[in-house]
Amino acid sequence: MEEPLCHLPPAEGDVIGHLLTRAWNAGAEPGAVFEVIERSDGFTGVCDAAEYFAPVHEWPAREQSIVSRARGRVLDVGCGAGRHLRHLQEQGHQVLGVDASPGAVEICEKQSVPALSGTAQQLPCPNGSFDTILALGANLGLLGGREQSLETLREWARVAAPGARVIATGRDPYASQGSVHTLYHQANREAGRMAGQLRIRIRSGAVASPYFDYLYCSLPELEKLLAPSPWELSDTVEDPGGGYGVVLALKG
Repeated sequence: MEEPLCHLPPAEGDVIGHLLTRAWNAGAEPGAVFEVIERSDGFTGVCDAAEYFAPVHEWPAREQSIVSRARGRVLDVGCGAGRHLRHLQEQGHQVLGVDASPGAVEICEKQSVPALSGTAQQLPCPNGSFDTILALGANLGLLGGREQSLETLREWARVAAPGARVIATGRDPYASQGSVHTLYHQANREAGRMAGQLRIRIRSGAVASPYFDYLYCSLPELEKLLAPSPWELSDTVEDPGGGYGVVLALKG
């Protein structure tokens, strides 16, 4: 029997779910569905939604390298379609995904990846319950900015077991060349924001999410954000294009 089409969630309340469901219904075929990312200054990028379902050998090299550091019980914050958790399940890990998108949670469950609705700042998990917390796919961006980052990092520490680690990827905003980016960075600084504190929205077809903050920061900027938090930088994996992976360890 053919796999039934997944129900499309209401787009106005769940654009990521709408995007992932369209990609799922298209068999996660490359070139079938695209995610459009609009920055608040009008700069636009396009990504193939099939990347949310990609097997491990198609991941960026930094993700392939750093995901091997996962151990024990794994929580994926902003799990999307669950590609990282599927891989870790195959490696024998106990896993759980959390995503703000109900549609993303549904897609995970259709692949037998356990997932719950929640946010990076409000995780639906007991204290001390995970040995590894993932924020891959550049999901260090979920730190949001200076003010939100400390709240987020404390919440991740709340659900962390003794000796737990965060495995995450991010992007250095200063690796993006051109005046359109330098002017955006300068405008952010003048507004009291971090230079790479993006204000973006996601489009799926003709529908769009509200604008939200998503943080690109350099490694020195990340260390400053970590200073008042329960976490410290333990290891890094960098690539020439400005992307990087980090391992964070609980202090003390």
